[in-house]
Amino acid sequence: MKTCFECIPCFGKQIVEVVGMLEGDEEKQNKAVKEMMAVFSEFDMQDSPPVFAQRLARIARPYLEGRDPFHDIKERFNTLAMHILPGLQESVKDSPDPFGLATRLCIAGNIIDSGVVSYKLEEDAVTAAIMNASEEELFGDMEPFKDRYLNAENILWLADNAGEIVLDQLLMSFVEPGRITIAVRGMPILNDATLSDAREIGLTSMYKVIENGSDAPGTILSDCSPEFMEAFNESDLIVSKGQGNYETLSSCPDNRIFYLLKAKCQIIARDISCDIGRLVIQQH
Repeated sequence: MKTCFECIPCFGKQIVEVVGMLEGDEEKQNKAVKEMMAVFSEFDMQDSPPVFAQRLARIARPYLEGRDPFHDIKERFNTLAMHILPGLQESVKDSPDPFGLATRLCIAGNIIDSGVVSYKLEEDAVTAAIMNASEEELFGDMEPFKDRYLNAENILWLADNAGEIVLDQLLMSFVEPGRITIAVRGMPILNDATLSDAREIGLTSMYKVIENGSDAPGTILSDCSPEFMEAFNESDLIVSKGQGNYETLSSCPDNRIFYLLKAKCQIIARDISCDIGRLVIQQH
């Protein structure tokens, strides 16, 4: 999925976060902004938005000297999600359609996305959106996904954001842990989940968690590690969470992939042919 001009405000938000981390050092701020802005004149719009975000992050990383501008956001929403998880687990258990509710809640967790400029990550609003997911109609067909998911022997779960990965466990719990391999980003990028986030919430004690070897906020197969590609090629079902994974994989004609996401911007909604805000299950 190619980048379009509507993506530019989201990239601007990424630059603003970096500049904020460099507060107090005007020289570094100026240099970082100039280098990041230069990417706009050189970038190939045929590439996906995660490729653009990856290039901005690679320019910013030396200036940040190991600091992660999204660290506090990730910790905050991991904590929030852990707090609401037990209540959601009870709701799923008591539901007349446990799998359907777990799927909706799992997708609703994709609202925790710091890369979308139109979304302000306010805890009350995020919590309300997740809690109200039971009332939302899915865009897409649940039954093919449910059948494939429950019967798959080797599931590769492409994680998206911190906080969101806590709620992913609601759907993961419907199959034995040994049937799932979870792939997280190879290093910090936006608020995407990394291995340290997975450890923080206890995910690594229950599931096999691997890094994909990439610093892009998506899954660029040519950029991923041999370990990840082995898991990708050997899986019989791939659960792809979030917009970044959709943007980088949706052109891949692979019927093993089911995309679970919340359509948070017009570009994604237009590509899927749904309304903004919809909970989506999509298979290509």
